Amino acid sequence: EDMSRFTSALIFDDLLIVAQKQTNCFVLNTARGLVVIDAIWPCQKAFDAIVNAVRDAAGWAPDFRHLLLTHGHADHTGCGKYFVEQYGVETYLSETDDRFWAEHPIKPDRSETWKDYTISHYITHGDVLDFGDKCISVYATPGHTPGGLSYLFPVTENGVRHMAALWGGTTPPHSLRGVTQYLRSLDMFQQEAERLGADVALSNHTAVDCGLERIAYSRARLAYLPNAYIVGTTGIRRFLQVFRTLSYEMLEQLE
Repeated sequence: EDMSRFTSALIFDDLLIVAQKQTNCFVLNTARGLVVIDAIWPCQKAFDAIVNAVRDAAGWAPDFRHLLLTHGHADHTGCGKYFVEQYGVETYLSETDDRFWAEHPIKPDRSETWKDYTISHYITHGDVLDFGDKCISVYATPGHTPGGLSYLFPVTENGVRHMAALWGGTTPPHSLRGVTQYLRSLDMFQQEAERLGADVALSNHTAVDCGLERIAYSRARLAYLPNAYIVGTTGIRRFLQVFRTLSYEMLEQLE
């Protein structure tokens, strides 16, 4: 959790990415305020980086209304308590992972990773979160954590609509049963991504998708150059294959 440097870029008309070396979050601009998706790490520096990026990289007013979490690890629940305390945001997570976060902090010997704010809304598979001009579809994708979630939602590039796929749990678990569950979740999410025509690949860990490089490219991109996050439907299949490969590698280690 190196918090010495943050970077950010407005990667779509309505979607900002903010990252440090290993982890990133997104901020989606909607008719019902800004939706922060994951929150990097539980520290003031991460919170300041997100707020500053909204102002400096996106040029938006800091109208933070919602915090949507993928799962109950501290590198995703992150600096949420600051958004709750300073902006009064509504928070969203599965009930299973809210309990998991409370009972199994990612680093039990470090109090900053302990559960430190309340979840306003428990969400589950099949829910559709309506933020006015945009809806986020919720999918239960257990495996990385017991109650992990992944999301599909629209974004625009120069006013043209695209569908983003955010896989919520990067690494497979260290058990045969867990990897099997992870692969089932991945298969289901890929089917849903294809059904909705997803063509934008998003990850919440910069380490697995050349994330820092894609951000650097996006910051310098000229208007006529392609968007590095738009990969097409075939690209989505290849992107999700990364996580399938990680699972196969884990199965080999478990033999």
